Amino acid sequence: MSILNAPVRILGCGSPLMGDDGVGLKVIEALHKTEFKNLKDLDIEDAGVCGLDLLNLLDGAKKVIIVDAILADSPPGTVHRIEGKDLLGGTEFHPLVSAHDLTITDVLKIGEQVQTLPEIVVIGIEIGSIVTEATQEISPEVLKGVNEAIRLIREEVSSSL
Repeated sequence: MSILNAPVRILGCGSPLMGDDGVGLKVIEALHKTEFKNLKDLDIEDAGVCGLDLLNLLDGAKKVIIVDAILADSPPGTVHRIEGKDLLGGTEFHPLVSAHDLTITDVLKIGEQVQTLPEIVVIGIEIGSIVTEATQEISPEVLKGVNEAIRLIREEVSSSL
């Protein structure tokens, strides 16, 4: 059973201690300062590093928007909108690689075996490379993707509520 109740959920993934990997959490932080924070049919949550615990946050939702740092051979800060069904259906956005050990694709593939998945959209922000030393700093290039990610999230939410 999910700890979230709203039919539409925005989940930010990442580690605040691994530099650019924390950009998904920056998006969540920014969304908490918008009109979205008070919508009763919308949950906005920090999902951490998106391990299998992510499946609990999907349970019972109609639509889930996942925001995460990705490596997709694009300039840092580039924002990609990826359908969850494309990740599951083998037409994966091929350069998509999560900055985590267990990718969102891995989690979703496991999830489809054990539960009914909601509609899923991934908003991926290109980080360019994985940080190997602990830091809380997010590069200015990657931070430029936050506003574009929020714009895409607004479109997703407005079409769902």
